[in-house]
Amino acid sequence: MRRLLALSFALLLIGGIPSVALAGVLLPGVARGSGKAGIRLDEPVHLTADTLTYDEDSGVATAEGNVELALGNRSMRADRIRYDSRTGEAELAGKVRYGDADEEFSFDRVVINLDKETGVLYNGTIRVRSSNYLITSERIEKTGKQSFAIRKGSFTTCPCDPEPDWKFDIRRSQATLDEYVYAKDVTFRIRGVPVFWLPWGAFPVKLSRQSGFLMPNFSSGRTKGYTVTVPYYWAINRWSEATLAMEAMSRRGYRPEAEYRFVLNPESEGTVLGTFFHDRPTDEYRWRVSGENVFRTGRWTANGRVEVPSDNTYYVDFVDSDLLRSARQTRSEGFLGRSGETMSQGISVTLYKEMEVPSQDNTIQRLPEYTATLLPAALPLGGIEAAGKISATNFRNSNGDHEVRAMGNAALSRTLVIYPSVTLTPYLFVDLLGDRYKPAAGAWESAGRAVPGGGATLSTEARRDFPRDGHGYVHLVGTTLGYRYVPGIAQDNIPLTDRWSRLAPQSQFVLSLTQRLLGVGEGTSPRELAALYLEWAYDVGGRVSSGTPYVDPLSPFVRSLRDQIDTGAGRPLETDAVSDVYAIVSANPFARWKFRGEALFSPLDAAFTLGAVGVEWRKDEDNRVLAGYRISRDLAEDLHGLVAWRPLRLLALQAQVNYSIQNGYITDGSAGLTVYPRSDCWSVGVSVEKKTQPDDTNVNLKFQLKGIGAIGN
Repeated sequence: MRRLLALSFALLLIGGIPSVALAGVLLPGVARGSGKAGIRLDEPVHLTADTLTYDEDSGVATAEGNVELALGNRSMRADRIRYDSRTGEAELAGKVRYGDADEEFSFDRVVINLDKETGVLYNGTIRVRSSNYLITSERIEKTGKQSFAIRKGSFTTCPCDPEPDWKFDIRRSQATLDEYVYAKDVTFRIRGVPVFWLPWGAFPVKLSRQSGFLMPNFSSGRTKGYTVTVPYYWAINRWSEATLAMEAMSRRGYRPEAEYRFVLNPESEGTVLGTFFHDRPTDEYRWRVSGENVFRTGRWTANGRVEVPSDNTYYVDFVDSDLLRSARQTRSEGFLGRSGETMSQGISVTLYKEMEVPSQDNTIQRLPEYTATLLPAALPLGGIEAAGKISATNFRNSNGDHEVRAMGNAALSRTLVIYPSVTLTPYLFVDLLGDRYKPAAGAWESAGRAVPGGGATLSTEARRDFPRDGHGYVHLVGTTLGYRYVPGIAQDNIPLTDRWSRLAPQSQFVLSLTQRLLGVGEGTSPRELAALYLEWAYDVGGRVSSGTPYVDPLSPFVRSLRDQIDTGAGRPLETDAVSDVYAIVSANPFARWKFRGEALFSPLDAAFTLGAVGVEWRKDEDNRVLAGYRISRDLAEDLHGLVAWRPLRLLALQAQVNYSIQNGYITDGSAGLTVYPRSDCWSVGVSVEKKTQPDDTNVNLKFQLKGIGAIGN
C-alpha cells in the first residue's frame, strides 16, 4: 500500500507539471505551489491498472495496462507508467490524459524528474475550458522550476475542428514563469492561411497583473479627424493600477490621458482621470480632471467626486457621454459622515461649474454643509415615532454674495392598525429655517420662518390567488390616500437660494393606486405579467405657488413632474385644484415581449402633459427590436428605435436612432455590421455613428479575438 501511494503521488504531480509550465492560467488545484513533498490529499485516491509491480532493489514502480488514477474530479489515464523512487524519474507513455473540471491535457509521452522539476512532454495539447485556451506542441520541455521551452507550438482561443478559425504558430519560444515568453518565427493564421508574420515577439506570462501595452483603438470623425489611441497598463502594486493612453488626432493634435484606480479594502475604491493638451483649432490648452472614491471603515464613510473641464465645450468635443455633453452644470463634492443606530451625521463641500454657452455663472456653491439626521425611533409614548433633521450651510457665488443658513425639521407619527390590511398613520411636523445673508454690495440681513404642518396616510392592501393545475395567478392591489395641511406663513424676505427656501401652503389630498398581476408555477419564481401605478392630487381651494422657480419639496411626484415640464417649456406653474393624473403601465404577456407606457394627463385641458409608449421584442442580445415614442408638451417630441438582428450565424446587424419630431432631425444614431467567420471566436465589425451636438459622424472599425482583446473603438 505504501508503494501504491508513492506512485499515486507521482502521478498527481506529473498531472500538474504541464499546467505549471504554462504561466499560471493553467495551474491545476492539486499541484499549485506544491513540490513533491507538498501534496495534500483531501479526497480518497483511486488507482487501477491491469498490472502493478514494485522492485525493492531498484526502487522502481510500474503500472501497465489501462492505468487510471482519480482524485475527486481530477483524473489521469495512461497505457503505462514507470516511476523510479530513488532518482525521481517518471515516465508516462501511450495516450496520456489528465483532466479536471476546467483543465485537460493529452500527450503521447511524458518524461519528468520530480526531484529536479524538469522533463519533456511530447506531441500533445493543453486546454483550459473556462478561457477556451488551446495550446498544441510537438515538444514542451520543462527546463527548471520556473522555466520551459516550446518547439513547434500553436496557441488559440478558438479550438474548432478540424482547424481553428485563428491561431498563432510559434516555431520556438523560451518562457520564464512570472516573466515573459520570448518567441521566434511567429505566424498568425486565419483558417490555416497566414495573415502576418513576426520574426520575434515577447509576451507576458505573469501569474499576477502585468504592466504592458493594450490593444490600440482606431476611429474617424469630423470633430477629431482620424484618431489612434495607444493605451499602456501599469500594475503599480497589489492595490492600485493605472492606464496611460496617448490619443493622436489628425485635426486636434496629441491628447495624453491618465487614469489611476485603487482598492483600499473590500468596501473602499476610487478612480482619478486627468488629461492636459494643446488643442490645434482653438490654439488653447484644454484639460479635464474627473474621478470618484468611496471609503468605508466601521461607522465612517468618506466619499468624493470631481468633474471639472477646462471650458464649457470640452465634453461636446471630446466625450461620448450624452449625460455630460448635455449637462447644464458639472458637480464636484466631498463628503465625510458617521452613521449610528439612531443618528447619522455628515459634512460636505459642493462645487458647481456652469456649462451653458455663453456662461452665466451665478451658481451657488456650498462651502461647506453640515447635516444630522435622526432616524425614526419609537418614543415611550404609546407607539409614537419621532424623526428629524438639522442642517447648516454656507453659501457663496462668484458675484460675491454670501449666505449662512440653518434648517431643522422634526416629525411625530403613530401607525394605527385598523384592520389586518388597513393602516392609518397620522403625523405632525414643523420645518424651521434661519437665514443670514449679505449681497455683494450691501450689509448683512436676517430672515427666518417656522412652518408647522400635519396630516394622515391611510393605506390598504389586498391579494387574491387564482390557482390552476401546475400554475396560477396572483393579483395584488395597494391603495394609499394621504392628506397634508401646511398653513400659509410669510416667507417673502427669505432669499431664493435653493428649493428649500420657501414652502407653499397646502390643503392637499393625494391618491395612489398600485396593481400587479403575477404568474406563478411549480418550482419557478413568480413572473410579473402586468402592473399599473396611478397618482392624483387635489388641493382644497386651489393650489398656491411657493413663489420660487424651484420644485416645492413637500409636493407629491405628480405635481413636481408637471412643474419641471412647465418650467422647461417656459409656462407658468399650474394653480388648478385638480392635478394631472400620472400613470405607469407595463405588460409582459409573453416571454419575449415587453410593453410599457407612461402618461401625465391633464383632465382640465384634455391633453397629455407627458406621454410615452414603448415595446420590445427580445430573443437575446443579438436578436431584438425596440421602439418608443415620447412627448413632453411644448418641450420635446421624440422617436427612438433599435434593431439588432443576426440573420446568419456569421453576420450580425445593429442600428439605433433618436429622432426629434419637434425639430425635424435625427439627434443621434448609429448603424453597424459585424462578421463572425464560422465561429464566435473572432469578429470584424464596422459601424457609423452620427450626432448633432456637435454635428459629427464617426466611422469605427473593430477587430476582436475572443479571449485576447480588440483592435478598434
